[in-house]
Amino acid sequence: MKKSIISLCGALCISLAAGAQVILAPSVIAAGGNYTESGQISISWTLGELAVRTLAGGNMILTQGFQQPFDTDVGNGPETRSWNIMVYPNPVKDVLTIRFGMEKAADFLVQVQDVTGRVLAVEQHSRVLPGDMVQLNTSGYSEGIYFIKLSSPERDQIKVISISKH
Repeated sequence: MKKSIISLCGALCISLAAGAQVILAPSVIAAGGNYTESGQISISWTLGELAVRTLAGGNMILTQGFQQPFDTDVGNGPETRSWNIMVYPNPVKDVLTIRFGMEKAADFLVQVQDVTGRVLAVEQHSRVLPGDMVQLNTSGYSEGIYFIKLSSPERDQIKVISISKH
């Protein structure tokens, strides 16, 4: 009888450990706050965040005390503004649209990366014209932060855009 109970407890612990998942999604613990969106505008606010500390370990960084923005736009120089690229909706649910508004046709490599830098998708788009749109299927991705890395050999530049998957 004792062996049965120990075996049952062991099996329960193993099944619980196997079902546990690590979810890397932004979250905040605060006294109050809200998120709302209308059209292409979103507002997110919090009240009463008390702890202020940054913890780093491995390839993860946890910043406590301040609400972190969803958008990060990083380029290799001021010329990246001339790309005139729109990525929407952000946060995304199932389909992300990239609209190219540059001045002339160009080739683009589009990569989707998770927060650890792992490449999840790569798409080569040849001769993208101004006004063209590319749609990325994000329905298979779990909730979290992803990076869209756009590169063009004609410009020798890279543009990285942070998106949030809900």
